[in-house]
Amino acid sequence: MTTRSNPYRLARTVVPSAYRIFLTPDLEAARFDGRVEVDVEVAEPTTTLTLHAKNLALQPATVTAGGVAHRSTDATLDETYETATFTFDEPLPAGPAVVEIAFTGILNDQLVGFYRSTYVDEAGETRVIATTQFEHSDARQAFPCWDEPSFKATFESTLTVPSHLAAYSNSPVVSDTDLGNGQRVVRFAPTMTMSTYLVAFVVGPFEETAPVDVDGVPLRVVYPIGKGHLSALALEAGAFGLRFYRDYFGIPYPGEKVDMVAIPDFAFGAMENLGCITYRETALLVDPATASQAEIQRVAEVVHHELAHMWFGDLVTMEWWEGIWLNEAFATFMQLLCTDAFRPSWRIWPDQITMRDLALGVDGLTSTRPIEYEVISPNDTQGMFDVLTYEKGGSVLRMLQQYLGDTTFRDGIRLYLTRHSYANTVTTDLWDALEEASGQPVRDIMNSFILQGGHPLVTLENGVIRQEPFTYGDPANKGAIGDRWLVPVLTRSLDGGEVSHHLLGDEPLAVTSALPVVVNAGGSGVFRSRYGAAELAALGPRIAELDELERATLVADSWALLFAGRVGWSDFYRIAQGLGDADEPTPWAVVAAAVDHMVRALDGAARATVVEQVRTLVAPQFARLGWDRRPGDGELTPQLRATIVGLMGLVVRDEDVRAEAVRRFEANDMDGDLAATILRVVADQDRPGDYSTFLERYRGAATPQEEMRYLSALRGFNEPATALDAAERCLSDFRSQDGPMILPLLMTNPHTGPAVWRFLTGRWDEAVARFSVSHHARMAAGITTFFTDPALADEVEAFHRAHPVPGGYPATMDQQLERLRVGRRFAEAVRQQF
Repeated sequence: MTTRSNPYRLARTVVPSAYRIFLTPDLEAARFDGRVEVDVEVAEPTTTLTLHAKNLALQPATVTAGGVAHRSTDATLDETYETATFTFDEPLPAGPAVVEIAFTGILNDQLVGFYRSTYVDEAGETRVIATTQFEHSDARQAFPCWDEPSFKATFESTLTVPSHLAAYSNSPVVSDTDLGNGQRVVRFAPTMTMSTYLVAFVVGPFEETAPVDVDGVPLRVVYPIGKGHLSALALEAGAFGLRFYRDYFGIPYPGEKVDMVAIPDFAFGAMENLGCITYRETALLVDPATASQAEIQRVAEVVHHELAHMWFGDLVTMEWWEGIWLNEAFATFMQLLCTDAFRPSWRIWPDQITMRDLALGVDGLTSTRPIEYEVISPNDTQGMFDVLTYEKGGSVLRMLQQYLGDTTFRDGIRLYLTRHSYANTVTTDLWDALEEASGQPVRDIMNSFILQGGHPLVTLENGVIRQEPFTYGDPANKGAIGDRWLVPVLTRSLDGGEVSHHLLGDEPLAVTSALPVVVNAGGSGVFRSRYGAAELAALGPRIAELDELERATLVADSWALLFAGRVGWSDFYRIAQGLGDADEPTPWAVVAAAVDHMVRALDGAARATVVEQVRTLVAPQFARLGWDRRPGDGELTPQLRATIVGLMGLVVRDEDVRAEAVRRFEANDMDGDLAATILRVVADQDRPGDYSTFLERYRGAATPQEEMRYLSALRGFNEPATALDAAERCLSDFRSQDGPMILPLLMTNPHTGPAVWRFLTGRWDEAVARFSVSHHARMAAGITTFFTDPALADEVEAFHRAHPVPGGYPATMDQQLERLRVGRRFAEAVRQQF
């Protein structure tokens, strides 16, 4: 559908260039008053003016053109297209004009638009904030505007707020005037030219760090009162990221300042508002002395993700919402590139294997989707905020970078950003720049991965590589999975020699290197790999010679083949046995996931056999690693230790391990990577009083990460009454950002999960009303673990077919239901193997 024919797109009869926004929020009454002045260009005489507005009470508009003020009738609202149309008695003349509209609105509790949130501070006092989340199309809930990414303009904000509260927006403060009546007026400088979804306002009881001068750019962390001691890592990562991206892109930071703001109640991980980046607290504030490595890395990675957007997304922006995937995929790739440079000792690239595997777990389903698809309504965009956009998209870009070479890839990115600064683009503009820089068929490669769902299975057998679609189900019923890809495949022989570059299309390609040969050398390919009998026999004894990324990829692909029914448990187990003593948490995390599925699927003697195999595999690792840090441990060793302790305590159920977990819990000796595992092992023992202790420690947590550890560990309790109490608290007690995340975790408990699901479905309408639309499909994500009870699985499918989630997330629910069906086939298949 073209821009002109899409009824959700505004005509370009009137085009804005500069906004002056005046807002007076009343935090206690949950409302705000506002006025907007917009400099526009009228392309042709018109008697109507249409822009976006939602949940706003609008006064008539005044348009001043050529020295004449034109007053409109009352606005005509269209709820379907979320527009307001003002009609004038005389045509507005072509040329420059100023539009002025006064309005009032509500500070909602849905974590979108201009919203209100409360939290309890260290003194037990309830505090209120007002903040914004405008992506994708919710600026229209804060002020009337042309709320499409292609209508770029400057924004000058003025906030009238209680004198004791802090106020922040996208640009520096130019004046701060106390009115002497308990209110003050804070005026911010005009922003660069940008899209409405990047505008931000934050008002509340906040403090900020002293600014760090990053080569002329002031950088601060803004936080709820009393949490400044948790800001140091974010400041360090932020300063590094600003310099890294300036040098990588060859373009200075496009704004005037950077505030990174921790919001107590936030629907997403973070939001890339220019100069006023908002974050969930766990993504910005952390105590490295007590946090796990994963929690520390998350802060650095999210900071680097959002800063990448300042160039890729804010400076250069998609023309319409079908291009949002590229914003997010690129930032996902760049966060790893930047974080790897920030802390090389973290060995960050195995995280990309985890991301790739998470995405391919969805992308092998017939209900997958292309990364890019046509967006008509802005609500269609909702489905893009998923693993196929972030993780698959980011992985495809990593694959392309490795194929082209880092310098060539970077040169293409620089060309793209320089050519389109302050403007809007479509996806092919990037492919054109990369083709120009590389001379490679980038458009053909990327279109094959972007414009169709699914991914290939690349098989090395009898000296050739060939491809076919990978699917967890019947290959004859591929659904949205595509047919053929133009696949960059890197291979290498373990006997030495250069890495070979192949571009695999319809026809098989010869691989002439001596066996054993690694398919997906370096682990950057976005495909599953499989080996013929001779090739696997040569590779199996030499798994220790693979590099870390190749080992992680081999284990991940083997697990996918097991889950798809293409190999047996014994085949996967042999691969796991080859992991050896390398301190590599990523492949062991895959092993733990596979083991979890196996012990769920089996019972009786078959289950006992697998548990004993797990003991044989894991006990030597536990003996080697122990509970506590050893001299010579790397920064990732604690992550591996936590995985091994979890397998020993929850699967093998070693009594000594379970007792030691209790001892450390009672002593509250649980910092770092082991903390979450200890809590899971303790919860699994269902000791009287432990549930109350978990809740007490959650309420008194010293850091956002400690809060989430206790909430997440509630899934470990096996008593139905305990699980249902936790589920009730998700609807009534826990923050609205956390409830929809904890409910699906509670469902994963094999003893109580079904009861939690029935609790949720009995209160479905209440949950839908309470939680943000972006969370609706996620609330029931735990249903994918219900694959051992066919009757329950049928009940689950019937309910969710009858209760489709609102908004743009039906595909996510379809994928969860299909994953449940795949799990049923997996369980039936592995039972036949014992």
